Amino acid sequence: MNKALLEVGGAPIVARIARALRPLVDEQVVLTNDASLATSGLDLRLVYDPEPHAGVLPALAAGLAAARGDLCLAVACDMPFVSGALFELLLELQEREDADVVIPRTVEFLEPMHAVYRRVPVLDAIRVALARGEQRMISYLGSVRVREVGEVDWQRVDPSGRAFFNVNTPDDLSRAEELARSDPDAGPRR
Repeated sequence: MNKALLEVGGAPIVARIARALRPLVDEQVVLTNDASLATSGLDLRLVYDPEPHAGVLPALAAGLAAARGDLCLAVACDMPFVSGALFELLLELQEREDADVVIPRTVEFLEPMHAVYRRVPVLDAIRVALARGEQRMISYLGSVRVREVGEVDWQRVDPSGRAFFNVNTPDDLSRAEELARSDPDAGPRR
């Protein structure tokens, strides 16, 4: 099952993400290894992952390589409550501090699939890390200018941290539906 097409709050997750970020971007690129998105009716540019089982870091590199802009917003297609306001904050910090990566940090870890990337230097750094055999999502961060955004900062625009919620199990999907029903501001609908 393609998690991007799972419905939450009456819309596929990928449509919810696209709608939330549309005002902030010039293009929307979806890296996929599944042709089902081609028939979804969504107005998104699909790029097929050249190495679909290589891992998240090579996938990020493929997405950055396919993008046209200087700055890229990266979001996993299983995050139904992506926050436009949070990305506005990340973009503001990127501009003010001229960072190559602006990445939120939760109590548990960094959130690389809800972050802002300066395309060329990050892509170059990822390629060098991959050439060394490194696959971890953070393996290249020492080679670029990084601005971590701590909870105190991002909670001003997303107090609950809902933007980082992802759907990995049927229970997660049920919880996402509950959240979408209980909070009319939980994210865009169709």
